[in-house]
Amino acid sequence: MSILNRRQLLQASLAGVGLIGLRAMATGLPVSFLLNPRSVRADDACAANAQYLILSMSASGDALNCNVPGTYDLPASFAAGTINHSDPADMSMTATQLTIGGKKWTAAKPWSTMPQNILDRMVFFHHSTGTANHGELGRVLQLFGSLRRGQWLPSYFAKTMRSCFNTVQPQPVTIGGEQVSFEGQYLPKLAPTGLKAVLSAPQDLAAKLQGLRDDTLNKLNKALKENRAQTTAERAYLDNMALSQNDLRTMIQQVASDLSTIQSDDAANQVTAAALLIKMNVTPVVTIHLPFSGDNHSDSNFGNEASQTTASVNNIKTLMTKLKSYGLEDKVTFATLNVFGRTFDSLNGRGHNASHSVALMIGKGFKGSVVGGIVPGGHAADIDPKSGAAADGGDLAAGESLASVAKTLGKGIGLTDAQLNDQITAGTAIDSVLA
Repeated sequence: MSILNRRQLLQASLAGVGLIGLRAMATGLPVSFLLNPRSVRADDACAANAQYLILSMSASGDALNCNVPGTYDLPASFAAGTINHSDPADMSMTATQLTIGGKKWTAAKPWSTMPQNILDRMVFFHHSTGTANHGELGRVLQLFGSLRRGQWLPSYFAKTMRSCFNTVQPQPVTIGGEQVSFEGQYLPKLAPTGLKAVLSAPQDLAAKLQGLRDDTLNKLNKALKENRAQTTAERAYLDNMALSQNDLRTMIQQVASDLSTIQSDDAANQVTAAALLIKMNVTPVVTIHLPFSGDNHSDSNFGNEASQTTASVNNIKTLMTKLKSYGLEDKVTFATLNVFGRTFDSLNGRGHNASHSVALMIGKGFKGSVVGGIVPGGHAADIDPKSGAAADGGDLAAGESLASVAKTLGKGIGLTDAQLNDQITAGTAIDSVLA
């Protein structure tokens, strides 16, 4: 799909018939209310802990799993030389202590640079995807059939959470290069520079949004007045939900400022684009790609792994700072989910690891935790589902842990057990890591 078509798709989503998406953005009112202002639905509200989701995915099978808490400080049952984290001479990746959940852990140095308030909301979930095939990221996102009707996890979350935020569209937006399917159709991939092209120039966006806000509210007020609704639920809903001029002006200034910083389509710019899409309430879920090694079979002394890990940790910190500047630090969860992890048994490059991967989750719905760990051979350990600790013969077998990642993430962003159990037929949420 061409850049032009991708731009047209986002423009259609934001504009559509009667500029409905841009009107929703400009007023802060949901599309459903704009289409039918005489129908206020109480079920538009969601739990107070409802979260947007920014999900980093990789079909490369990044080595995120090889340098995180739970893979260090291992017992003597691990033979020397079988668990290799980084080049011992690379001080940027040296083993460093950090505190998660009030407990001391060891990880590669970049993770120790995370501010403590972020570590306090960070979960490292050791699991197994069960595949070593780059082409099976889609099957991982389908939980290998455990997610009903062939749904993909980002799309299931987006569709379910849309009513919580009244976003412009129910589909996720993918800007990281990895494919996502929604209701049987592959979604086009949007680049950060493509988003900038759609919304630029910022001054034009400002004028358009200001005009749309005034025009839309005038029309809604007229419609409600004509239907004698000045004191009804519709009037109260309109007054409560509508963005003020100051709110709109602040949003426009932030969008214009951050749009101007987008210069390429790399991971750092994906972070900016993802935050903007959430700020503008376009979608409940944005997918990006933060690399932690790539396909590093022949990565001499793990040099690429070190540089990419450092850069991606820094990009996560940048994302958290940007969300805080938007007032969204308590409304957005960041997570990762890769097709597989990487092996530990080499000092120069890593192979595919179907039996161990790590999903990272950061958000208000979580408390600092490490779920599971590894066993000799570099495989994911079984898990005690009550505590989340690695446990030989634990009730949650490592081979069944992928669906538990999905359920834990789902509960962390505000879904209920009933919703999750209805659609995900395996696994169990690890409640001990939920805030």
